[in-house]
Amino acid sequence: MNARVALIGFSLFLLPLLVPAQDMKLPVFFLRYDGGVGSEQIEPENVEEELFEASSQRHKLTLRIKEEWSEQLVTNLYTAVARKLYPGSYTWFYLNPDFAWDLTDRLQWSTGFRSKWTFYDEPDSFGNPLDFTSLLLKTELTLRLMRELKLVPFVQGVLDLYENEEKSQQTYVAGLGVESRLRGDWRLSGRYRGILRLPLPDSLVSGRFNHEFGVNLSWDPN
Repeated sequence: MNARVALIGFSLFLLPLLVPAQDMKLPVFFLRYDGGVGSEQIEPENVEEELFEASSQRHKLTLRIKEEWSEQLVTNLYTAVARKLYPGSYTWFYLNPDFAWDLTDRLQWSTGFRSKWTFYDEPDSFGNPLDFTSLLLKTELTLRLMRELKLVPFVQGVLDLYENEEKSQQTYVAGLGVESRLRGDWRLSGRYRGILRLPLPDSLVSGRFNHEFGVNLSWDPN
């Protein structure tokens, strides 16, 4: 599994070699911090007073590196680390390279791969570890059939690998998005996703299949 992950990541970084570099720009860096503090009400000694005590903290640091290798190819590298402090505290870290490549004037191919590692401070109430690794691979095509109509088929696979193998699972998603412009300033878009979840060997997770869909209608007079 680790060899496959390394091969996918290495292949993504080789993509810039396949396109002309004359339009290459310097990379752009984005650094962002998010935080939060929660509190809960506690029973005061004096009923006329209202007291609160800190119950949780959340900290997240995200780095994004964007690189335009040419007008046709743009790559991103996202990495983030987060820490949540509350009963059941945990830390997670992820790497997420992706790219968007204009193969023709009517066809764009985009793919992303994410590796996420989550570490809990304590096991669950039965003493089982909660730590897990999540591996995600997603790819999609954007087809411009005509000026006012765009189709976006996509597929995605996720492996959730828990130290407690009874919770490990695999998830596969396939779907189709449609975007179109109606008369004037009206736009109509919709998306369908079929989601299949299956247990991995030695897992006790139940398999299931879900359908999800949505429709959006918007009006923009500008």
